[in-house]
Amino acid sequence: MAISAVQISSTRFRDAFLPGSANVDASRPDVSNPFAALQRANQIKERQLSKRFMAIVNDHNLVQGLTCSSYQQHPTSIEYDKIGHHTTAALFRNTSIPKAGQPVWADQLLPIQFKAKDPGVDPFSDIERNDEYGFLDFSRKQLLDEISATAELLLAAQQRVFLFMFLVIGRRFRLLRWDRAGVIVTPPIDYVKQPSVLCDLLWRISHLNDAGIGLDPSATRVLPGDVDFLRMDLAAQKNPKDMSHMEREVSASEEEEPFVFDYVRSLFRLSISNDWPRYKLEVADGTASRGYLVGKPTFRAPGVTGRGTRGYVAFDCKTGRFVWLKDAWRASYMISRREGDVLEKLNSAGIEHVPTLVCHGDVEDQVTITADWWERRCPISTVSSSSSAGSSESSSYTLSVSASPRSRKRKRMQATSGERSLQNSAYSSSSTVGSDQPLPEHKHYRLAVEEVCLPLKNFEYGRQLVFVVLHCLLAHHQAATNPATRLLHGDISSGNILIYPRIKRTYDGDSPMMLWTGLLTDWELSKSVDDDEALCTASQGTYQFMSVNRLLQVEPKAIKISDELESFFHVLVYYSVRSLHSNCPDVSFWIDEYFNTYAALGRMYPCGQKSSTVESTGRLQTGAGEGPLLFESPMDSILATMLQCLRAHYKIIQDEGRKLMSAAPARSHMRRTRSSSPIFDLIPLDKYDLKAILEEEEEEEEEEEYTIPKTNYLPASSCSDAPTARDRDLASKITTHDYFLNVLNSLVCHPDWRGGDRIPKSSQCCKSSPNVKADASKLASASSRTDRETSNKRRRTSGPERNVSLRARLRTSTRHAQSFPVRETCYKISPCA
Repeated sequence: MAISAVQISSTRFRDAFLPGSANVDASRPDVSNPFAALQRANQIKERQLSKRFMAIVNDHNLVQGLTCSSYQQHPTSIEYDKIGHHTTAALFRNTSIPKAGQPVWADQLLPIQFKAKDPGVDPFSDIERNDEYGFLDFSRKQLLDEISATAELLLAAQQRVFLFMFLVIGRRFRLLRWDRAGVIVTPPIDYVKQPSVLCDLLWRISHLNDAGIGLDPSATRVLPGDVDFLRMDLAAQKNPKDMSHMEREVSASEEEEPFVFDYVRSLFRLSISNDWPRYKLEVADGTASRGYLVGKPTFRAPGVTGRGTRGYVAFDCKTGRFVWLKDAWRASYMISRREGDVLEKLNSAGIEHVPTLVCHGDVEDQVTITADWWERRCPISTVSSSSSAGSSESSSYTLSVSASPRSRKRKRMQATSGERSLQNSAYSSSSTVGSDQPLPEHKHYRLAVEEVCLPLKNFEYGRQLVFVVLHCLLAHHQAATNPATRLLHGDISSGNILIYPRIKRTYDGDSPMMLWTGLLTDWELSKSVDDDEALCTASQGTYQFMSVNRLLQVEPKAIKISDELESFFHVLVYYSVRSLHSNCPDVSFWIDEYFNTYAALGRMYPCGQKSSTVESTGRLQTGAGEGPLLFESPMDSILATMLQCLRAHYKIIQDEGRKLMSAAPARSHMRRTRSSSPIFDLIPLDKYDLKAILEEEEEEEEEEEYTIPKTNYLPASSCSDAPTARDRDLASKITTHDYFLNVLNSLVCHPDWRGGDRIPKSSQCCKSSPNVKADASKLASASSRTDRETSNKRRRTSGPERNVSLRARLRTSTRHAQSFPVRETCYKISPCA
């Protein structure tokens, strides 16, 4: 996480953000030096410092109408661990102070972070010190992590536009202003020598209204006793009429009236716990607005800077229905579209498997301003250290905070953040840092859609994973080919492919079924297919799932269908390795090597195992130089088929292939066995017309006698340096969606899919034996999401509850933009002997 900081003088900070008035000045208390008692503040510990500081502020009435107090820490251990165990206090409205005990953390207006005097610990200092062993850098980084975690929590929980914060280190203090683009700081000021500066700032802060102190006027706090508080409690109560979202046959009566999925109400119930404040948020709806009641976000993007995305299961005050509400800070510049505008276009064109827009819009005129102050100070100058308030002229610099190795999960490299991680950082020996680019402006934005989805990680068996991805691939195909849209998504990733249960009916009107389908979300980075000037860089999207072509590009290029199809492939690889039984000996290590290992952006540097797989070897291996990675299911054929096309594609791009192994290695030691759990007989109810889609290629394919491979290895004949005619044919298959649609559609109905192919969630990303057999009890345990050991009783698998086999066709009521009859593939599952 890179935090961009702009330092300005305390006078400019005061005049810009803390405007005074004649009334404010007239009511100021006449105090000579209230902080004289803290003459030896550099020699005392944090706890003593905080107690004495709070007592002085309160006893001398330096913050009229407010109280400086310690508070109850956040009860969630994860949040508390991130913030750390340093001494904290805050300014509260007097009405928020209870008669007994401490105020609640969520009621604070301005946090105050205390730190004992320690040379070199100030994360915003530019003084170079001898730090041979890196202890000072570690302390500076630790303190910056703590204060940024506090800012991150309050920006997320309190519905803020910005946040003021005091950082007190011994006898010196800084006043900070955080927003989603960075932080503006004052120089360090000795409050014992210059008490008037701190007293003036405190007095001005105490006279700010809620908007002036950073609270969002479009968000209203919902407190116990309010009518909306009761409405939320009632809406969260379990309802026997709620519908189960599990795959199964449903009765006609279940779909007669609007219903609520049980998991949706459960998510809302979890979000209104007592450890998080509740709010009523206003979302633009044309010239009007709509109110939504929310609690704790179901999804919250990490980091204090950037988009700050939060996703809520929200209660619509108008309709009484649950919706998904997305709150984010979007980039103001031209490369980023408003997601609601894109969804409106997709919905109007009848594109399937995308969210249904309810309302959206920018939140008033709320924007970040750190970029403005950065630009005023360009070109960047070196920060001068001074003990006085006025001797340090403004300057701009970037502090780069390295992420913990344990936090290397999905991370969006955001173009919208405009940040650059520089060598001179809070984690290096020098703290004089700079950037040749200003931070971009961000606008506050909210969006509401009808569908509340499940994350893709919740899939229950391999074929279901393919089925969900197939729907999203179909949505991508329709969006790219429909003349009314002609859009590419721009950020195909694990977080943007979601599961949405739907009721489907057969053509004869009978046998309605609950099926888990796919929904392709987050279209704000979408690009027009026809706009070659709509360029993408490697910083726009989710790098773990980007195509190697995008990661290795030196200059921005227009995104292509082939890039998006490769991202779909990487999503399948990620969840297959992470969640399905395979012969991979160390899942965590494999995923880290494949998705997170990159040396640099440029072809002279390696790009990790992902690059090696699609550019060089053309196969998935259990490790470098080892045997094939196998799942012993049709997933092997799906990945191998897609990978052959990608490998050929990169041979064409490079026009020079690397040498491949001359002979295919011996087959993996994993023995093909029949699972003791029920075997699924997959019956397609509405297949794609394979001949119609591939009509132009029929003659060539008959001559080649090309078949879908059974393993993740390329045939030896294709392992040559120069692209062959076959390579060119394979590469041409990823210039459109047709071939991949056919592959997934055909193999999702393959009879070799088995039950129990998913690793129990408690065992994921752990070293597992390659010969893992899922018996019926383990399968039941995985599907029910419990770790309880079961007996030898027969349990329902992750498929439908009723043992029925149907050959029917789904009724489709959607419009298709493609010229060939591409239709949904749906299926029925029945246990076979």
